[in-house]
Amino acid sequence: MKNQNLFIELAKVLNAKGANIEMEGYFQDGKYVHSEMPEVRGYMGPEGEGFYFRANRNYFGISESEIANIFPISIEGHDVRMVSFSEYEIEFDGDRSYPESFSFIIEKNGQNILK
Repeated sequence: MKNQNLFIELAKVLNAKGANIEMEGYFQDGKYVHSEMPEVRGYMGPEGEGFYFRANRNYFGISESEIANIFPISIEGHDVRMVSFSEYEIEFDGDRSYPESFSFIIEKNGQNILK
């Protein structure tokens, strides 16, 4: 995956600040092990192409304002900006739920590098 190291570093910063980010995982010796790579999902919004992270459970463990206050973040010369936040949601029929998530873009020299 392109920009994988930026996603890993961003997840490390956020997790260190108390946001429990959903991480990729795999089975090893019959046990589920989380990797250092976050689950990264695509986002398209008014700011352009980006990505989003979801909470490991239904909630990040810190508030939207606490997450927003972490940004902007500079990682390896790239500026990471949060562009939206979605609260925990349960569909009307109660069949599905969606954990909290936030979307972000990554720029270098004012240009979105995720295009």
